[in-house]
Amino acid sequence: MEPLVKVEDLSFAHEQGGHSQQVLTELSLHINPGELVVLTGPSGSGKSTLLTIIGGLRSATNGSVQVLGSQVVGARERLLTQLRRGIGFIFQQHNLAPALTVARNIQMGLQLSRGHRSRDARQIIERAAARVGLDEHLHKLPGQLSGGQQQRAGIARALVNEPTLVLADEPTASLDRESGQMVMDLFNGLASAGGAVVLVTHDKRVIDQADRILALEDGQLVPPAEAFMKDTSNSLQKLMQIDPGRLGRLMSFGHALAQVALADGVVDELERVAMLEALRTRKIFSGSELDLVVDLALAQARSWQGARENQVDLEDLQKAAEAVAMADSVVTDEERAVIRQLLTR
Repeated sequence: MEPLVKVEDLSFAHEQGGHSQQVLTELSLHINPGELVVLTGPSGSGKSTLLTIIGGLRSATNGSVQVLGSQVVGARERLLTQLRRGIGFIFQQHNLAPALTVARNIQMGLQLSRGHRSRDARQIIERAAARVGLDEHLHKLPGQLSGGQQQRAGIARALVNEPTLVLADEPTASLDRESGQMVMDLFNGLASAGGAVVLVTHDKRVIDQADRILALEDGQLVPPAEAFMKDTSNSLQKLMQIDPGRLGRLMSFGHALAQVALADGVVDELERVAMLEALRTRKIFSGSELDLVVDLALAQARSWQGARENQVDLEDLQKAAEAVAMADSVVTDEERAVIRQLLTR
């Protein structure tokens, strides 16, 4: 199965005022049919630039970018125009024509495809609007809509021609939970039909539903786990500064639950369910705190479980524990007992 997007050794730099700023460096990635891929990373990492190059909206000169079977690097405008008919673009700022109604804005997307009969256009536009909950707003101007409604109009315009590939920049940022999920259902449906969706987003609701996560940093792909750990570490440091007692309570509960989970030597999904139920019914934690405590507990338990089978991990842990115990130049019997307990768990 051929990828819908195939990027090889792509580099790109902004040229301004005689100065060159490198944005992407020797980037390679594939997007396959049926995939919903999230592109994440800090501001300025090159996410939006990559999206516009894939969509043929920005020219690149170094590397190879094949989209829907066509090479876009060095391509003529005529080929790029034809290519864009198979792509749905969703912009963070909506990019709706302010003097046109919602119906006319959606029609702009339909006109790009040139694959419909004009007498069917009205029904197609109405169907696209209904899919995003805007069927009662077709005759309104963008200025008469809320920010979320404008975003949904932009999404309807992008999907009206049933594109093979959707490129979206923060498509759910201004949407409530229900509207956001409605849009995600549309994206999943498109992917299930053999298309692909590439989303630039920081929305956890979207990231949780991705088939794959690509993390960009300084114009290069980094392991997603590394990127998320950095984000998590920064967040925990901020929480430690703001409310150290609260963070300490979360971590202590997580550690205690990890010990219980390990008691029978098996860590599985049943224990996740039991932890959630125990904490929720007793109203000990709720919302994001509840998920964080359980995730901390299971991560600790599973890492302990793996360490038992890995002598290198145990030796590293022993060295770290002994170094901490020696911090005050005295190793007490209590500290030795704790270290023994850690290594024989």
